[in-house]
Amino acid sequence: MNSPAPEFVPSPCREICQLDGAGVCIGCGRTGTEIGEWPRAGAERRRQIRAAAQRRLDELVEAAKAGELVDRGPA
Repeated sequence: MNSPAPEFVPSPCREICQLDGAGVCIGCGRTGTEIGEWPRAGAERRRQIRAAAQRRLDELVEAAKAGELVDRGPA
């Protein structure tokens, strides 16, 4: 009997791979640690990483809309 194929969770990578001063990618919102973890992560962990990354990006967008400068450390 065949086991079901593992669930595919796409990478949030946008091919803008640059970490800011806080160690967060300015393209996808993942931390350097999360980027390194991605290839070994299971579907549930990948969903968690995607959600956390999206929250980070959303926070930056909201701050920009409000005219706030978000200090994420030196680039």
